Amino acid sequence: MTKPSLFQFMSAPVLAFLTIGSIALMLWPVTIPAQQSGDAGGAGIGLKPTTDGRIMIERVAPNGPAAKAGILPGDWLVGVDRRPVAELDGSQLVEAIRGPVGSKVVLVYVRGNAAPVSATVTRAALGAAPTEPAAQRAVQPPVPPAGPVQKPIAAAAKGTMRFTQQTIKDPAANDVSAVTFLLPQGWQFDGQIVWLHQFSVLANLRLRLWDTNTSTTIEWLPTQHFSYTDQLPGLLQPGANWMGGVVAAPVTDPIQFVENFWTPQALPHLRNRRPTARDDFPGIAHQAVANDAGWQAKAVRLRYAFEQQNQPWEQDVCFTLAYAPVKAGVAMWNVQRAYTCFAPKGGLDAHASLIKAVIANVNLTPEWLATASVVKQLQRQGFQQQMADTAAFGRKLQDYTAHIRQLGQQMHEERMKSFDRIAESQREYLGGVETYNDPYQRQAVFMPAGYKAYWVNQKGEVVLSEQTGYNPNAGDVNDWRKMERRDPMRQ
Repeated sequence: MTKPSLFQFMSAPVLAFLTIGSIALMLWPVTIPAQQSGDAGGAGIGLKPTTDGRIMIERVAPNGPAAKAGILPGDWLVGVDRRPVAELDGSQLVEAIRGPVGSKVVLVYVRGNAAPVSATVTRAALGAAPTEPAAQRAVQPPVPPAGPVQKPIAAAAKGTMRFTQQTIKDPAANDVSAVTFLLPQGWQFDGQIVWLHQFSVLANLRLRLWDTNTSTTIEWLPTQHFSYTDQLPGLLQPGANWMGGVVAAPVTDPIQFVENFWTPQALPHLRNRRPTARDDFPGIAHQAVANDAGWQAKAVRLRYAFEQQNQPWEQDVCFTLAYAPVKAGVAMWNVQRAYTCFAPKGGLDAHASLIKAVIANVNLTPEWLATASVVKQLQRQGFQQQMADTAAFGRKLQDYTAHIRQLGQQMHEERMKSFDRIAESQREYLGGVETYNDPYQRQAVFMPAGYKAYWVNQKGEVVLSEQTGYNPNAGDVNDWRKMERRDPMRQ
């Protein structure tokens, strides 16, 4: 199977598959065929069977139907609509909990040693974001997330643009710095890493960045590996976890993939819409499968048009589909490098260079990549259940601290050696973006083209200026150094 790339770990909203036998329950299900979604609703819970045959409510979607009914993670599910769970197999339990949106289901649960409690839960749409309707989340201008207020970026001089270095940490991996990126002045962000221990795509990045002035938004889409066979009729249902991938027949048409897998949940406002434009990037497709003999890929950018509050908007959906050769009736395929950008009509083209630069500068850290490598080893050794327990997961990773540090250093060195190759491949689709050397972090930085001066300081902040002779060191305590242009085509 194709090795997970940078963008395979980066997507939002997050997939949260939890399995019972071969049946996948989902808190935020996205990658299921459209015909499997319909108007079905759920309770917003993730279940985990235990070795003694009981069913634990392992996760509860915040502000979801079950949470509003008082159900908490750690409660034991003992009945659904007066039917004991002991009488239901995995698929029957899923069907009992699911039902039409707005309908009610009675869940009977036990908390600790207390007596069973009945809770009437009103089913909500599968795939709806926990705190707001999915149909609204993808298209309305975002609002700042709850939590610590970001420190304002100092006002830039006329004709300049400023970027600040931002970091997202991963609490599940002992709070290691997981993702770094450059945030333009006037932009905000919301993001986190979510682990998918049961799947070959170990983690997704839930990241959204938006311009508070123009409502231009960049958001990562869910990525996943898929598996399919016609040799086990009736045993594998669509959406199940098989061989670390979600069971789904290959979809080779990118437009159909968006319709089947993202419009039911992540991009509902694009349902039944045809793109107004399509761009193919064979160079990116080749890079995606360069190390996998026989694999084929398609890399595309689809432009859609829609209306929001009687105003015309545009949206680009960018991703790569990769396919392995079919062997013994088994098909393996995946979606990677998936993100979307949307803005009022004309905004995507007007800010194209900035958007591309922001996307290009999102990087997973060597420390986090090393952690993911160790987790992959633990997964192969059968530690899925322990890994699903956040506390146990953190303790287990502590045992590998030295190994992770060593792997991180190796990955850092390999990244230094691969900058030319990465820059060259990105040059193909990053029109309007130039590559510069950061003298502090000794790495490539992708910046919007057209400025006369590019400066960076020891904090990772970047300032661009249209003025000849501009020097940010004047009146500033930071040590600003000029970044030199890097030729991405040099060997």
